[in-house]
Amino acid sequence: MTFTKVSVLVPTRNRADRLQRLIASFTETTDGAAELVFRCDYDDPETYRAVAGFRNMIGPQLDGYRSLPAFFNELAQIATGDVLMCGNDDMVFRTPGWPSIILAAANQYPDGLFDFGVTTHNATHFPFSIVSKTVVERLGFLWDPRIFWGDIFLRDVMGAFGRSLPLPAVDIAHEWMGNEAEQNTIYLRDPSYWSGTHAQAVAEAVAKLRSAA
Repeated sequence: MTFTKVSVLVPTRNRADRLQRLIASFTETTDGAAELVFRCDYDDPETYRAVAGFRNMIGPQLDGYRSLPAFFNELAQIATGDVLMCGNDDMVFRTPGWPSIILAAANQYPDGLFDFGVTTHNATHFPFSIVSKTVVERLGFLWDPRIFWGDIFLRDVMGAFGRSLPLPAVDIAHEWMGNEAEQNTIYLRDPSYWSGTHAQAVAEAVAKLRSAA
């Protein structure tokens, strides 16, 4: 298949100021082959107003930061692009024409099995994972509901196919504005999570993708 459009998925809450920077940088650098897709909470009208005019959905807050897997899965369903970027509301696009760069890389893998990580200051994880919608259709989700760190999950799944790849030509600033204390309680420092839940989810996803090939 040929990939033609990138959807940037952005769950967001109470960050209208940062959304303005994100939207401005998107508008200044995109070459038209991309869209922003936002997920807002019912009780956050300021954010909903900030993203008016873009594809968006509004829903309950659920469990806040811990509900990121559910939010990304919702956004993947309403996105119209065939390539999906897991974004954040504190990201700023820096590379002019970045959608075409991503699509050119994606079209080297017409089977849809890839995960690109772009240049950010935070290389510990695999930031802003970029995958095809084909993967979502085959797995039934973008992020396994059991998994909080979806960037690492996608990196490891595609690593099994030799398709977990850096894309240094695309530069995106990321302030990493998450609540560090809360993040650290969500599996990050739990060794059993990585050897158990994470490993199992990756193995199941790899097996499903191989059986669908």
